[in-house]
Amino acid sequence: MEPFLYFVIVFCLSILFSFLGMGGAIIYVPLLYWLGMDLLTAITIALLLNVVTTFSASMTYIKKKMVDFHTAAPFIVSSAIAAPLGAFVSQSVPENTILTVFSLIVALAGLIMIFSRKIGKSECGIKAGRKERLVLGIALGLFIGILAGMLGIGGGTFLVPALLLLGFGIKAAPATSSLVVLFSSLFGFLSHIGSLEIDFFLLGGMGVTALVGGQIGSRLMYLRQDRLRVFFENYFSRILGIVLISIAVMVQYSLIGK
Repeated sequence: MEPFLYFVIVFCLSILFSFLGMGGAIIYVPLLYWLGMDLLTAITIALLLNVVTTFSASMTYIKKKMVDFHTAAPFIVSSAIAAPLGAFVSQSVPENTILTVFSLIVALAGLIMIFSRKIGKSECGIKAGRKERLVLGIALGLFIGILAGMLGIGGGTFLVPALLLLGFGIKAAPATSSLVVLFSSLFGFLSHIGSLEIDFFLLGGMGVTALVGGQIGSRLMYLRQDRLRVFFENYFSRILGIVLISIAVMVQYSLIGK
């Protein structure tokens, strides 16, 4: 495939996922795999793109003072511990097993995205204290770290709904999630870097594209008009959830054909 098409895809996805406080690896991994890359290379590149996108977005969110560093810290530390374990698992089990686990996780993420806005709008938001946030941060951070290392998923799809449940606002949740996903993806990438086999011109071009897209997506969080805001809050998470479930089904279907 022409490098230009890779750049266009990464640009569009980085805008979209930085807006949502995610890195986009949950889409990048199956997409790059279907475009002909081996699975471990697709995972490694997806994690790197996650790092660039969420770094770009986090710079904007930090400047806007929307990131809760106290909540993010335990997620970051525990994901750093778990990411190498996930990478070891991914390099030690058959490819079909990884893809099966990936499809199940993506399907679960899709269901969470479909119902996450209901969590954010309902009365179930918890004004959690420091102890509760610490416990949740360590537990969910370990889970996110394993996902990053094993499947190349930064974990934002699970973290944003969790933060909404804790009582975070519609802007603070993606902002804090971006910082956590930045580090979980970085630790996952460093655990996989030895398996990276790709044209570094292509990799650099995708990285720059993700950096620009991350800036645009994070700034859209503050520029969006009322109609666009209503659309994203009411419909977009459901549409994304359906897309994720469809990807999970397609991955499973491709495995049946092997």
